[in-house]
Amino acid sequence: MSRRVRSRFGLPRLLLPVLAACLLAACSATLPTLPPLADSGVEHPGKIVWHDLVTPDPGRARAFYGALLGWTLEQLSNGYWLARNDGIAVAGIAALNSSQGLAHWLAHMSVPDVDAAAELAKSNGGEILLKPFDLPGRGRVAVLRDPQGAAFAVLRTRGGDPVDGEPLLNGWLWNEIWTLAPELGVPFYQSLTGLRSDRRQVDGIDYRYLAEGQTPRFGLIEKPNRGLANTWVSYVRVDDARVAAATVPALGGKVMVGPRPTLRDSTVAIITDPNGAGLVLQEWNP
Repeated sequence: MSRRVRSRFGLPRLLLPVLAACLLAACSATLPTLPPLADSGVEHPGKIVWHDLVTPDPGRARAFYGALLGWTLEQLSNGYWLARNDGIAVAGIAALNSSQGLAHWLAHMSVPDVDAAAELAKSNGGEILLKPFDLPGRGRVAVLRDPQGAAFAVLRTRGGDPVDGEPLLNGWLWNEIWTLAPELGVPFYQSLTGLRSDRRQVDGIDYRYLAEGQTPRFGLIEKPNRGLANTWVSYVRVDDARVAAATVPALGGKVMVGPRPTLRDSTVAIITDPNGAGLVLQEWNP
């Protein structure tokens, strides 16, 4: 992988406190009221139920994701926009007021008790970056960092978690942690979620994942380059990875790794948006 991927795809460990501080500033200034994720009344601990993009240039981000994925954007507050995919709320875009110019996708994991999860993470070698707080309409949330430096959020939704179903085209497909030592991350996340650990071979690589019953929730994989920051990585389902990747440069983003036969049968492209936030585009046929 290129030096550019190593330097921009994941947030360096020392810069994460800056991200947390900016998130806190944004939240304290104006808390948007978000629509509930579901009215199921059912929780799925360990399921990734939401994604927020924290970015220094929301305007470029909105234009990029609107053109690439067809998302529509609705402004909910002075610094927060709600993204919808075919009318369904899928993500938020939050303004990052920082001279650091950082941008990052933040995955939100369902937990039954946010305050308990935050303290448990801290006692197991992690860190609380943003203390638990109530987000109007959505639930209770906190931002944490695991012992290897990957940042993520925990959320207890108001009304329950979204029901499981087939991932929508141009919606979220999968989430995984790219880390130096996947086996060390497994017990940490199990302590927060109660999920069981399993493994399989993917492209000849030993792939670890955590599952709720027979339903995989997220994976842990050894990062492709030691210089890459340990980070959560989110996948978006696209119809054609080659076509989607080909449009990225014209929209101001960068293709870090294009579709290739040796990488999940040419179904995957690794990209960054115009502000440097990374994600993976992948075809998926059930």
